[in-house]
Amino acid sequence: MEPWLEDGIMRIPWIKNPIIDLELSVSDLIDFDRRDWDPLLLDQHFFPDDIIKIKKRKPVVDIDDFVVWKHNKNGDFSVKSAYWLACEINRAEIISNANVQPSINSLKAQVWKLTTDPKIKVFLWKALSGALGVTDQLLHRGMKLDGRCQVCGLEGESINHVLFACAVARQIWAMSDYPSPEAGFDKGAIFANFHHLLVNRDNKSWPINIRKSFPWILWRIWNNRNLLFFEGKSYDARQSVEKIQEDVEEWFLAQRNEGQIVSPPVLVLSSSIGSVPSSVLVHSQPAPIPIWKPPLPSWLKCNIGVSWSRRNNLAGSAWVLRDDLGRVVLHSRRSFTNVSNKDQAGFFSVLWAMESLISHKCTKVVFALQDVSLLDIILRPIAWPSFRYESTELLRCLGHFLEWSVVLELPLANRGAYLLAQSVTSECRLNSYVASSHPPWLFGLFECERLASSV
Repeated sequence: MEPWLEDGIMRIPWIKNPIIDLELSVSDLIDFDRRDWDPLLLDQHFFPDDIIKIKKRKPVVDIDDFVVWKHNKNGDFSVKSAYWLACEINRAEIISNANVQPSINSLKAQVWKLTTDPKIKVFLWKALSGALGVTDQLLHRGMKLDGRCQVCGLEGESINHVLFACAVARQIWAMSDYPSPEAGFDKGAIFANFHHLLVNRDNKSWPINIRKSFPWILWRIWNNRNLLFFEGKSYDARQSVEKIQEDVEEWFLAQRNEGQIVSPPVLVLSSSIGSVPSSVLVHSQPAPIPIWKPPLPSWLKCNIGVSWSRRNNLAGSAWVLRDDLGRVVLHSRRSFTNVSNKDQAGFFSVLWAMESLISHKCTKVVFALQDVSLLDIILRPIAWPSFRYESTELLRCLGHFLEWSVVLELPLANRGAYLLAQSVTSECRLNSYVASSHPPWLFGLFECERLASSV
């Protein structure tokens, strides 16, 4: 018997009866006509707690078994999730090694407080965290590369080497007149060199333009290295130092300008034809407000609203069907009980809306969804294997329409359907109904959206 029930780990369900058919397979427990588990067989063989766990995972009856990567929500493998899993497996060893290393939290905190360009601040934080893509770091992660520095040819390209010890980096530091540590930058470790930079940034005996310039020096060294690698461009130390000085001056000039008071919009008088002036108010245009958009002629658009209450495990669902002129043809609302999560609420709502429109003989429908995950489950089912049951059921329903389309609707354009669904969870309106036109209490909203869509 193979472990097929997921309960923290994969295990065999607890068997109720002492005598069991050893040839029994999981597929024998499925009612293929209902496209779900057979409740009588489950109750015959397993205990109630395990039956609840089994029913949480719906069977996919139209295709053969498939592999799911359970460390991603969608069930598809990704390098990021694999890296996370490797870190979790080695967590104890990593923590043990980290505890014997000196803490760099204070250095990171000082870097984060620097008044410099945000992108340079992030770069400095990555340098301290060992998160820059130098050869030593890539080799440590299993990539096969030439371990030599591609700029100076010395063996070993660490973050400290690139920023402080490489021949080109040392030339830039020397020509920038930045005072080095007593033993030199090339003799110290990355943390010692950063400590020297951060400790002396408020050293009053150094000129302010010198002591404040080190973030741009490091940024220019790193950029030069990347330009050489990816574009084949090289810059000598003199050009780099000139560029560093320009960047530092531009930054501090920009900071001084930000402290000045910005004048409000002014009324500008411009002369028109003749002697009468016309006034023009200079101001920035606000961003356009998302509005509901009607479907193409002969099509209908169905907006679907979902509201889920974690406290009551209650889902409210609603759909609003409108024509190409923005007029509400039908709307409906219902509740779902014992809904354990928001994903389940969304799936139940969309499936119910599709089945409702099938029963109303609609043939060409645009389904407007607010959840991007549901959109992907329908349009990219291969990339969401953990939701293969949901995608199979939704696509099966969509097959009953002559033509269909699924679009993502912004919340502001989906307010009518959402407010209907929310009335279930917030006002406990549990009665289900379907009606023509719009609900009277939302007349103003739907009328405004109809008028706005016709402009």
